[in-house]
Amino acid sequence: MKVRKSIPLSKNAKRLKRLIKSQIPLSNDVFMVFAKSKKFCQEFLRVILQDKKLLVLENDVQKYLPSAFSKNMVLDMLCRLGDGSIVNVEIQLTYEKGHARRIFTYASKIKSYLIEKGKKYKELNDIIVIYLTKKDIFEKGSTVYEVAMNIVSDQKEKVGKWDAGFKVYYINTKGLTNKNINEYLKLLTDKTTISKKYKETSAIKKELFELGGATMSKEMRAILNSERAEGKAEGMQLGMQQGMKQGMIKVLLGMVKEKILSVAEAAKRLGVSEKEFMRLAKA
Repeated sequence: MKVRKSIPLSKNAKRLKRLIKSQIPLSNDVFMVFAKSKKFCQEFLRVILQDKKLLVLENDVQKYLPSAFSKNMVLDMLCRLGDGSIVNVEIQLTYEKGHARRIFTYASKIKSYLIEKGKKYKELNDIIVIYLTKKDIFEKGSTVYEVAMNIVSDQKEKVGKWDAGFKVYYINTKGLTNKNINEYLKLLTDKTTISKKYKETSAIKKELFELGGATMSKEMRAILNSERAEGKAEGMQLGMQQGMKQGMIKVLLGMVKEKILSVAEAAKRLGVSEKEFMRLAKA
């Protein structure tokens, strides 16, 4: 009998492998490995959005959205669907205050990032945000909460829905009102449950948690080994961010010298104290 030899993993892949063993699939770092698979993303979204015909055309994880004059953002999972809609999935295992503002800010940033020059606003694709938590934030026992944006007159009369091309779903692992979603989320909250019904999710889970890499598929091994290259890319990206920051400092310093802005206003735009702004300006 021919014994299959295990291909050596990179140092970074070994680190990720140890991390996977210590956490559940729904943990951010481990979920990232799952979400690199387009087939997983499609299965995940078909269950969560309860649409068996949903198609995922593109998927991305830890998508970085840079900005010169506002907070940079990293999206856990970003997908483009067959109907043109954009889905952002945010995993938040611990309770976070300000979650509603975070969701709205992320959706706005995605729209501004993806809009093409010359494109009309009515042509913008819908943005769907899925906020997945272990806690039932609203404490009503439901698995799914949909945010409804309504127009109400000053007479308290409901005029209709406000169609801003923006949908938000809060999903949690504690609710018991949606059998299919509850059943599926169990796959992502422990290391042992496997389901024939959810083949893509179970296949990745089995490779990561049961096989331990010894008989791992080429595709999964490629994902693990790619972490080293992505680590280098992140380093380059950080360098670009620092370069952008230096450019901002020069622009703001010029505006201060021209008396267009005060030091206090310039520091506020950069997000630092006046003292820190002056220190950076002299560097």
